[in-house]
Parts: sequence; C-alpha cells; structure tokens
Amino acid sequence: MATATSQTFESRNGSEKKKMKQPIKPNISHKSVKLGRPPISDDKRREMREKIAASTQLLFQTEGYRQISMRRIAAEVGCSPMTLYKYYDAKIDILHTLWSEVFEIMFNRLDALELANESPRERLVCLTSAYVNYWLENPEHYRLVFMTEGVNQPDVSTFIANPNIVARYQVFLLAIANASSDQFSQDELKQKLDAMMCFLNGIAHNLITISQHDWPPIDYLIDAAV
Repeated sequence: MATATSQTFESRNGSEKKKMKQPIKPNISHKSVKLGRPPISDDKRREMREKIAASTQLLFQTEGYRQISMRRIAAEVGCSPMTLYKYYDAKIDILHTLWSEVFEIMFNRLDALELANESPRERLVCLTSAYVNYWLENPEHYRLVFMTEGVNQPDVSTFIANPNIVARYQVFLLAIANASSDQFSQDELKQKLDAMMCFLNGIAHNLITISQHDWPPIDYLIDAAV
C-alpha cells in the first residue's frame, strides 16, 4: 500500500510530466515577416502578359474567339487557370490587348510617314492610303480587329472609347481639317472622320474578303473616299 509520502511524490511526479508535455509556444510578434512568394516584378508581369497574348492570338485565329475558354488558354500557355487570372480578368481583356497592339503598330507606321513637304490634300491621301494598305498587308490583323465573332457590342464600344485609341485617330481629324477649305465645328469634323473611316474600312474589307473581284485600283478607291 502506498504511503502518503509516496502518493505525494507520485502526484508531484505526474504533475511534472504533464507540465513537460505541454508544447512550447513560439513568441511570434505581429511584425514577423509574412511567408509566401515574392511579388511579381513589372518586367516579369509584362513578359507573361505578352506570352499569354501571343499564345491566345494563335488560338483566336485557328479556333475562333467564341470557342476559346480561359481554361483552354491556360493550357496553351502552360499555366494553371488561377495563374492566368492573375494577369487577365477575362478573355475579352486579352482580345483588347491584341487590338491595342495592332493599332499601336499601325499608327506608329502612320506617324513615321514623312509628309512635311506635302500639301494638306496630299497628306490626307497619304495617311488614308497607308491606313488601308496596312490592313491589306496584314489581313490577319484586320480579321482579328473587325471580324472576330462572339464579341459583344459593349466590349467593342469600350475599346473604341479608350482615350489612347481616340487620341491616335486625331491624326486623321487634323488632316481632314487642314485639307478642307471650309471651317467645320468639332461635331462636323467628327462626322466627316466617321464617314471617311466607314469608306476606308469598307475598302479594306472588300479587298480582303472578296479579293477575286476585279476592283478598281486602290488609289481610285481612296481618292473617292477622301
């Protein structure tokens, strides 16, 4: 039979064992460094966005915008859908990026034209001719911008209303104003620009999509448009 002394010892010994089994809590302050991946640098983010856009352009051209999902794009790029959404919110955002790249190339070409010694009328003709010829030389770009199926009108309107795109079209607005002997209000100039672009895009569209037809020379068509 255990004595009082031995019971007391066992009781204390058991208490000590229980105390020893309690885990030691680390002293972590709220200022500790958070674990996780480092933030993506601007260069890496730009490179990944360009890679995604390039891969997606091929998909849109070969399989069609309507048929492509974000999951399909992620598989083509070689990343998870979750990773893809870190760079683009939706496939329309990728399409807008591709459209922006096309217009950037095209307007840079127009800006590079040497028109200082040309008359106002000749400048307008040169600009419009270069505009149409860009689409004719790059029909895949024309189809991507103007013939992508499955795009909602609000998505198109959002892109057209982009201040950067509007600003680039001012080169035509200025050329129209300078080439005209009449004084027009801003609203009238805008209407003339819209009408001219309808003509120019129509020329490009018909020459690209109905190329076998015996159309008049492009210079004749452009002269009629401006």
